[in-house]
Amino acid sequence: LMARRKDRLADKLGTVYIVLIMAVPSLAYIFLFKAIGQWIGLPTAFDLENPAWIMYVLPVISLALPAAANLMKWLRRYMIDQMNAEHVKFARAEGLPEGQIFRSHVLKNAAIPIVHGIPAGVLGALVGAIITERVYVVPGAGNLLTGAINFYDNGVIVGVTLFYAVISVLSVILGDVLLAVMDPRISFGQKEG
Repeated sequence: LMARRKDRLADKLGTVYIVLIMAVPSLAYIFLFKAIGQWIGLPTAFDLENPAWIMYVLPVISLALPAAANLMKWLRRYMIDQMNAEHVKFARAEGLPEGQIFRSHVLKNAAIPIVHGIPAGVLGALVGAIITERVYVVPGAGNLLTGAINFYDNGVIVGVTLFYAVISVLSVILGDVLLAVMDPRISFGQKEG
């Protein structure tokens, strides 16, 4: 009974986190985290003269928290669907332990659509990094792209855009490969006919 209450509390806290993070635009989070970081004394801009790991804290938080909320939202949805599936009810009726049911049936099947969404997550991180790099003055491809746009440097714009296009194609291919690894119904072999 205590474990059930703890699970319900964790689910309610997770749902509140998801709603709060998803309700506010990501640009607002970037500036909110920058203001909070400045208030508690974290560096809000990269200092290449004196590099330190602490400079990465705010940009990573600004990119990770919205992405984690989106992942949690979908994983929760798919896990609820799997918990009510017939094969899970059958496994319970067979007397399998809840931990084994969760690992073998619920989590494994709920992860299949999540794996398919990995390319969108990679692309979302890239697009978010363009803004985040500009706000935190991170020396990266996103900051380079926005600087090139400001100075009308077409060669750099085309080069960075090509870089993002190649990363996008590779992430979609990686998502398909991971989906084939996770889902036993998909294979790369030829269909026999």
